[in-house]
Amino acid sequence: MNDFYKQPKTLQWIESILLLSFGFLPAIAISEKGHSQPLFYLLFIIYVPVGQFAFTPFFKLIGVYRYYSPMLLGYMSNNRQIDLHSGSSFDYLYVMRVYKSGIEMRNRLLIYHLEGLINLIQLIENKSIPETVNIVGTSYFFNSRTLHKMGFEIINPSLFYRLNLFVNFIDLIWMYSLSQGKLSIPKVWNAKKARITGVKLIESKKRIEELYNKMKINTTI
Repeated sequence: MNDFYKQPKTLQWIESILLLSFGFLPAIAISEKGHSQPLFYLLFIIYVPVGQFAFTPFFKLIGVYRYYSPMLLGYMSNNRQIDLHSGSSFDYLYVMRVYKSGIEMRNRLLIYHLEGLINLIQLIENKSIPETVNIVGTSYFFNSRTLHKMGFEIINPSLFYRLNLFVNFIDLIWMYSLSQGKLSIPKVWNAKKARITGVKLIESKKRIEELYNKMKINTTI
């Protein structure tokens, strides 16, 4: 678990609200300037990473984000659909900073994503989440071949999903580069979405656990 959330709940709320407040300040400044000078609105492209970082702990506390592992979260999860995302820049700071960029960080990310899927399976098996739930996520987690092996179906993302990736392009570049160990540009224009139902995910449990155990052994070695 992210060390931030190991703090007393009251302290988490205080720090989250302070961070949220500071996160709003640049947005307010850009909006005020934009009224008279519309070009200032372009600064929102730079502001997005700031906002993502600042809002993460607050979103977690109010339930907008639900974590299935330290680096795998569901956005606005409900009994009908779970939209999976990798952890935000806030999670990178608290969780991934102890790992070296490159293969060590990349392997650890994959382990956390697999761990999240296993925890999600357990929630479905325990009836905390219905088997009929639709689970969707980005194919940045794994390559398409691995996703197919785990029972996921690859689909073309909607226009909104593609636009969301481009809006978050700055965050995607630096986080992807860290995992690659060098400056790398993620191919967001080739983005794919993966989906699976809860019952299908349970059927893939053995394959996911095998991959998870293999990754842990290889990482340890």
